[in-house]
Amino acid sequence: MARILVACLVSGWAAPARAEHAPPPAIVLAPAPPPELPAPEAMRRAFEVAPELRLSLPSCSAGSATEERCDGMGVGPGFGATLLWRPTPYFAFGGAFDLEAFRFQSAAAPDERASGSFVGLVGRVYFFEQGRFEPSVELGLGEGSLGTRTNDAGLTSTERAAGLAMRVGGGLELYLGQRVRLGPALSWTHLVAPGLRRCAGSQCVAQNPSENGHGSGFSSVSLRLTLLLGPSS
Repeated sequence: MARILVACLVSGWAAPARAEHAPPPAIVLAPAPPPELPAPEAMRRAFEVAPELRLSLPSCSAGSATEERCDGMGVGPGFGATLLWRPTPYFAFGGAFDLEAFRFQSAAAPDERASGSFVGLVGRVYFFEQGRFEPSVELGLGEGSLGTRTNDAGLTSTERAAGLAMRVGGGLELYLGQRVRLGPALSWTHLVAPGLRRCAGSQCVAQNPSENGHGSGFSSVSLRLTLLLGPSS
């Protein structure tokens, strides 16, 4: 009996001792979080406003009878602006206008001027979703004009070709910050079958474009500053 009692006492002491020195439970580590992706180098925005300074060269269509208002025109400065909505990084559309002031020297009058314009809708295609360089090409359709004005002894005479106009162009801009781009652009504006009118004072007469040399469009090189607005596209 004494042996049984001693065995019970020893087993009672050994059980707590084994419980006190049991190994700790295994630690389960959670998976590491994925690495953070770097922010886009230059995010594309939903709206773009782009004023530009232009230098333009007019082009003329020869006439069978006279080219009096065509020969004297030359390179001149201009200004333009574009407002675009860019729903995706690769495409934008909106409106544009250009105003040109060409050099004009007429042998018939000492005071002379020449000007051109374009107002219309423009669609633009971009090539990169991100990055600091932004090449693009564009196509525009609207109304354009190109004409001359002379003043001789108080008599003002104007001749203007105007009508449907098509514009094609392209540019390469560099991001100066997250919301500013700067770069050169080229464009060519062509008058499609324009109507031609000549006015002397208040009297205006339609002219035959095939007989009278007249402006048919202009080519331009410009420096474009683009301001980016709104959320990313």
